[in-house]
Amino acid sequence: MIRHLLRFVSIFCAGILLFLQGCAPVQKSPGRELIEAGQYAQAVRPLKMAIAEDYRNVEAIRDMGIAMYHTRKLNLAQGFLRLALSRLPEDVVAYYYLGMVYEERGQLEQAIQQYHKFVELSPATQARDTIAGRLQVLIRQRLAAEIKALIDQEASLDIAQTPENSIAVLYFANLTQNADYTVLQKGLTDMIITDLAKVSGLVVVERARLQMLIDEMGLGMSGLVAEETAPRMGKLLGAARVVQGTFAASSAEEIRINPGYTQVKEGLYVPADPISGTLQEFYQLEKDVVFNVIDAAGIQLSRPEREAIQKIPTSNLLAFMAYCRGLDYEDKGLYGDARESFKSAINMDPGFAPAARGAERTQAFSSFTARPPVVAPSALLEGARQRQSEPGRASTARMEPPVDTNDILSRTAANVTPGFVPGIDSRKPTTEGDGTSIGGNVPIEVRIHLPLKD
Repeated sequence: MIRHLLRFVSIFCAGILLFLQGCAPVQKSPGRELIEAGQYAQAVRPLKMAIAEDYRNVEAIRDMGIAMYHTRKLNLAQGFLRLALSRLPEDVVAYYYLGMVYEERGQLEQAIQQYHKFVELSPATQARDTIAGRLQVLIRQRLAAEIKALIDQEASLDIAQTPENSIAVLYFANLTQNADYTVLQKGLTDMIITDLAKVSGLVVVERARLQMLIDEMGLGMSGLVAEETAPRMGKLLGAARVVQGTFAASSAEEIRINPGYTQVKEGLYVPADPISGTLQEFYQLEKDVVFNVIDAAGIQLSRPEREAIQKIPTSNLLAFMAYCRGLDYEDKGLYGDARESFKSAINMDPGFAPAARGAERTQAFSSFTARPPVVAPSALLEGARQRQSEPGRASTARMEPPVDTNDILSRTAANVTPGFVPGIDSRKPTTEGDGTSIGGNVPIEVRIHLPLKD
């Protein structure tokens, strides 16, 4: 009896001791202290000793990777950081620094993958926001490199290998006498791309890729409307169909849009029915263009697809015009002006989600630096610990492949705001909005009677 009591007291005291040790401040290793102090060269020796003492010391291995990065030994940095991640796949610090290593070596694809994982595993912190913005710039840089390579390899591209369900949308030519309408080219194409991307059977080329190709080829609007341009653009963009057209003003407020598309493999242009209406009905006209193109292409929509296309991101015409100007400024590299235009659109319609994304995107572009900021590992780890302690969060993160943000299909759900419109069988036009939109409520209905999929 006494023996059991003594054993219980011994175990209880050991438990108390362990508890007190756990509450005490964690003693940092000499190597970690030097890393935190920014003395990277001096940290190498104690880190070597720590790894030699215990080759499973993931923290020391990762810190050695950080020291190698800052002492410009990028090959060694890559090796140590990858080894750390192989042993601790949730190490946000290793993802952060490995992304910087790959970026500095010009390996954009690998850098993008590492930054994706860092953003996925990190909570909402300034470092996470910085890298999320940096990702957008790096993806744009990767896209620019792809476009240059495509033009260099143009002669060897085989249009026969292009998927039949791929489609690109060119800018519609402004035939009005009003230069203010020119910015509508960007907004109209942006909306058509967003709506076509809601059709599950289509692969849609994003507008950024189109703009980069236009810039690289040095095409002006006269070049875009040339008869031979659409087949060439389709070949370079990997699109079997290319939507194009013109718009003109028949009166002070009346607009006429003439859409159509080119079957790239056959080199055949197929016109769709012209669309006309007032500028205040612009969203209705855009939906009519989309449904006309879908009808002319012989594509059958499901009921959810058709209902999704009917949704509009704003009914405020002035907000939309500001958004169009933002896109135009962004394409010209005037990121400050672009952001101001997007913010103006948000001020007129706070629910205009594409404008909010435009403001975030241009802020990332304007604040981009040659190298990402150095963040102390302790700060990155503290954020990770906060995330791990969130209720209901699993202890092991899912290792999913990074999202391809070039894929417009992965973003279509975010490209529209809630609040729609009529049932597809309704004969009575309904409107969206709560009365706060300056541009007026735009009735959106299906005026093209398309067959539905079974």
